Order: sequence, then C-alpha cells, then structure tokens
Amino acid sequence: MNILVPDSWLREYLKTKATPKQLKEYLSLCGPSIERIHTEGKETIYDVEVTSNRPDSMSIFGIAREAAAILPRFGIAAKLKNDPYLLKAPRVLGNKKLSITTDFSLNPRWTSVVIDNVTVENSPVWLKKKLEQTGIRALNNVIDITNYLMRSYGQPAHAFDYDEIKGQTMILRAAKKGETITTLDGKTHILPGGDIVIEDGSGRLIDLCGIMGARNSSIQASTKTVVLFLQTYDPAHIRKTSMELAHRTEAATLFEKDIDSELVLPAMTRGIELMKELTGGKVASKLYDLYQHPFKPYTVCVKRQKADDYIGNYLSDKEIKDILISLGFATQVSAEAISVTVPSFRRDITIDVDIIEELARIYGYHNIVPTLPDTAPPMTTPDKSLSWEEELKIRLRDWGYTETYTYSMISENLMDQFSPDKTKAYKITNPLSSEWVYMRPSLVPSIEEALKQNLSFKKDLKLFELSMVYEYRSRDLPLEKSQLIVAWTGNQYVQASGLRDAIFGLFGATNQPAQILFSSVRTILVIDVDGLIQNAKPTKHYQPPPKYPPVYEDFTFVMPPRTAIGPMMEALKSVSLLIADVSLLDTYEDTRTLHVTYQSREKNLTDEDIRPVHEKLIKTASDMFSANIKA
Repeated sequence: MNILVPDSWLREYLKTKATPKQLKEYLSLCGPSIERIHTEGKETIYDVEVTSNRPDSMSIFGIAREAAAILPRFGIAAKLKNDPYLLKAPRVLGNKKLSITTDFSLNPRWTSVVIDNVTVENSPVWLKKKLEQTGIRALNNVIDITNYLMRSYGQPAHAFDYDEIKGQTMILRAAKKGETITTLDGKTHILPGGDIVIEDGSGRLIDLCGIMGARNSSIQASTKTVVLFLQTYDPAHIRKTSMELAHRTEAATLFEKDIDSELVLPAMTRGIELMKELTGGKVASKLYDLYQHPFKPYTVCVKRQKADDYIGNYLSDKEIKDILISLGFATQVSAEAISVTVPSFRRDITIDVDIIEELARIYGYHNIVPTLPDTAPPMTTPDKSLSWEEELKIRLRDWGYTETYTYSMISENLMDQFSPDKTKAYKITNPLSSEWVYMRPSLVPSIEEALKQNLSFKKDLKLFELSMVYEYRSRDLPLEKSQLIVAWTGNQYVQASGLRDAIFGLFGATNQPAQILFSSVRTILVIDVDGLIQNAKPTKHYQPPPKYPPVYEDFTFVMPPRTAIGPMMEALKSVSLLIADVSLLDTYEDTRTLHVTYQSREKNLTDEDIRPVHEKLIKTASDMFSANIKA
C-alpha cells in the first residue's frame, strides 16, 4: 500500500532536523520505502510504500514512529511527539441515547458518541490542504474529520446522521444472503451473506461495515446531530466482502490488516476535539465503548545464538535494547535469549524470527558484512521439462513462428464450440468475467480465437503456443498437461507434417501422438509435449560420413485428391537400404516431386544397383497410394 505524506504534517509528530533527502534515504534503507519525493508549492510530499503486514505504518503517525527509531541510527536526532496513545479520553455526558447491539466476534471494539448542534460546512483551508496533499478529496467538515483521523493515525472513522437512524438503534450483525444496501457512492450491492452490517430500528441497513457507509444515513448539509463512530472488525470478513463485491476502499484495506484496537479510543478523543472545534458541536451523549476482550501484551523470545547466526554479526546487549526499545518493545536481554513484550500496534510480531527481522533492519542490512558459506553450494538438478520447452520455443521462433500467450480460461461460447459435453471440463465457481468461465481442456479454442483476431492485421499467420491444458478427472483436481499447438491460415497440411517430423527429430522420438486438423481456412498441429519429453532421446549417435558419393533421382507423381504425402515418403524410404533420404522437392496442383537420395557405405552405386530399387519405388507408390509416375 502506498500513502502520500506531507513533510509538514509528518513533523507534527516527529521532532528532527533531518532533511527530506535524508528522510528518503534512511527510511528506505531500514523501514518503509520512500519511492519518490515531489513538491506542491512549498510543501514536500513523500510517496511511501508500506508492506501489507505493517498496518501500524499506514499512517502519518506510523511513519513518524518509524523515523524516530531509524534516524538516530544514522547520527540524526529524532523524537516522537504528539503521541495519540497518551491522549486521555474525555468524561462526557448527555441526554441523547443510542441503543447498541454488537457481535464481538465480528466487531472486537465499538466506540461511538453523539455530537449535537453541528454545522455542516466547508472545512478550513488547513484541513482541506492536508487531505488533498495526501490524495483525499475534501467534502465537508464532518467527513473531512473522519478522513483526517484515518490519514493521521491509520484508524478509519465514520459519521452517521443521528436523526436518520430509526429508533436511535444500531444493531451490528452478519448480513443475510441477498440483502441489499446502497452505499455512499450510489452503488447498490446484493450481499453474498456473512458480511458485517449495521441495521437501525426499522430493519434498514445503514452501514456496510469496514467498507463504506450507506446513503440513507449519510451526512447532509441539513444534518444537525452526528454519531461519530470508530471501531475494529474481524479482518477476514472485511477482506471477503470487499473482494466478493469488488468494492475496494482505503478503509477496507486497513481493516483487513487487523488494525490496533487500542488506538480506537485515542483516535476518538482527537475526533471529539476536532468536531467541537470545526463544527461548533457539543457532546450530547455518553461515550459508548464496547470492548469485551482488551488487548493483552504477550511475550516473544529468540535465542541469542540464533539471532547472531541469522544476522551474521554479534550485537551487544545495549545495541539490542536500543533498537527494540526504540520500536516500542519492552525488552530483556541475557546471554542466552532476547525477550520482548509486544505492544498492541505490533501484532505482526508472533515468532522468534520476527524479532530477528526487526533487529536486522534497524541495525541495517547494509551494515551486515557478506561472507561466503562454509559448506559447498547446494547442487541443483535442472528441470528437463523446462529445458526442453525452452529449446522448443527457440526452434519455433527461429523457424519463423510467432509465439502467443492466451488465458488458461475460456468463455462458455468457446467451450460450446469445442465440446458440447461441458461436464468434462472444470467450471470456475466465481468467474471474474464471462470470458473466463472454463479451465481449457485444449489449446485449440484459444489458438483459433487468436487466428480470428489477427487476420485483419496479417493474412499469412504462423502462430504457436506452448502452455498448460487441464484434463478432467472425476472428483479430483485437474491433470495439468503441457501441450504445443501450431496454427497456420489456409490448408497447410504439408507444412504441418514437416514441422511435426522436425520436432520429433529434435527430440529423437518417433511414432509419438500428434494431431493435424486442417481445412481450407486453417491448419492446426497439436502435440502432447509431456509425452514427447518422456520419450526423448537426447543422446545422439555419431555416424561417420559415407566414403562413397550419393546418387540423386527425382520422381514426379500424380497424386489422388487429399492424399497425405508424409506417409508415402516414409513408405518409399523403407523400400530399400540403399535409399538414404526421400524429400519433397516441389508441389504443383495434383503433382508432387520427390527427391530421392541413394547411397551405400560399401561401394559406388551403379545403374544396375539402382534400377531394381527405382522400379520398386514406382510400384510401391502405385500399389499403396494410387500415385502414378508422371510421363
């Protein structure tokens, strides 16, 4: 996840004299990577990439906390300030009520408060500017406050119109399959079921929790009373709903990472301050804080020797403590082990190597001296399938064919054309598109579609693809098989036969299964690559060149319609041991000219030696293939 961080906003939480260039360099070495810096007027803005396992750093305060730990490692003083965890929740009272029912398995913590006498208007310039510099569009003061909390602390917030909540009742529950909700962006969603929602006293859904609020309870210009709502949710439910509805929001991205439940109340405290300051409102209810299972700090240990072995350097007790305490861990170090108490915002730390990673990154990967391993490098055996496939692709490319890449899934329409029995193919339960419905059992539909799509650009096409197909197995996972398919425009049976033989020759394999599909429109060659590789004979046997010269003779045969020349050439080559080779020299209408090479390893051939073989060739062509020698 990337966030934009204005330098002036960052320094509200970070006291340091580090320059923007130093911040970019040192944070990128040891923490969140600052990909680039740009300026808007006098403001410097950092584009920061935060890894998905670090929701604690997906905020401006989170980046400041990282910087406060990293900069001193490079001799630059830095100190965290305005820590929200130090804010004390206000004691508030009021006569407005909310009836709240929640499910702690879906909603570990719920906080809300009613703010009355609110004036909804444009936000002050400073707030608009902050939000817009971080990529958030300013809307009005109430909504902008919720976005400010999310960007400052990484804690999403939401505001409801109190008067639009029927019966002032809020019930958080799992949605039923088929329920509908219209969100703030005007989209109506049919819920798959199990989604976290809030309904009011009339049974209306007023929030698609963790993703987006409902339009029916949204803040309007006429709103006078607001429910400010901050909370945490079960991450798995938020992720599932967001993906199934294809509705991604920044709030969902945060909630699905399991954000810190201990930050909810401090963020609420700051939210109340801003609501009073920017909207003129006043607290009109008690502060509802439903938190059944508060976070309990836990301990993670790592053996000292293991940490030293992983890092490759011995770190002193003081250095280990300095690093881990600066990151917020209560730390104990002995000669045998390192033990840390994990704070609420670092729940990603669960096993011993997590501690080693924290030590290594703050110590600096650049400070670790590279050393060669003490043992011999491990032996690796190359995958012969990959080697053969790469060789095959290179040969086809060099022979003038163009490689194509198509999706492993095909549409229902293509599946119907290929095979009416769709029960013999795997259908995707939740396809992303109508174009990707079935796992393809063959490459034929894909290559035919590629031919159609490219005919407008080029008439003479020679395409190939080497990829996986998925053979159906009843009540089992598909059998993935590697298949080669080559396609030409027009009837190119002769070329297909020749290519097939050339490929078999490359693998040193004969009599392998191959299929040639041809018509006046297109020709397709299909080869089972797995079988070809399994029967490959990569070892070549050397034969010295014959001492005696060859003798050549050409035959022109008149062929019956649609007679395959390949089998005939094979049959003629087997007529005599004196025939070294038979090749196709020319094709014209119904005639084929074959070039025959006679050669002996024992003597020079004479006319008397060749004559009986010549006559047998003509007879074999006539008897077996009804091919007559042209006068």
